[in-house]
Amino acid sequence: MTTDLEAVLTRVRTGMPPYWSKIGMVPERVNRVGHLVMSLAMREDLGTRRHEVMHGGALASLIDATAGGAVTSLQEDGDESWGGQATLDLNVTYLNAATTDVTAEATVLRHSRTLAFVSVEVRDTAGELVAVGRATYAIIRKR
Repeated sequence: MTTDLEAVLTRVRTGMPPYWSKIGMVPERVNRVGHLVMSLAMREDLGTRRHEVMHGGALASLIDATAGGAVTSLQEDGDESWGGQATLDLNVTYLNAATTDVTAEATVLRHSRTLAFVSVEVRDTAGELVAVGRATYAIIRKR
């Protein structure tokens, strides 16, 4: 497994689905393999009926994307069998209204060749926890 974290971050950014950039999600850093930090700026068009509160769907998307990026970081250099990953299960718990930019931090808790279990925390600019998530991913292998 590579220890070049900049290369891992580049792999995550290169594989970004267009949706991530469409809503403004930005992969910020990989602290270690299986860990990713992403950010999402608060904008009025991500709001609810109260435009200053970020929509739960935007937060859920950030949780899913950050978890998926953390799984992507598990790919070993030269692994020709890696075909990507797919979300099997996503659970989001909303703890507080997000009214500022948010940062999500995902950690792969456990993984095998074909499954990964990920935990995500989302915090606002004051460091307050606004949401948590858990996700299970299938790691797709080429035949």
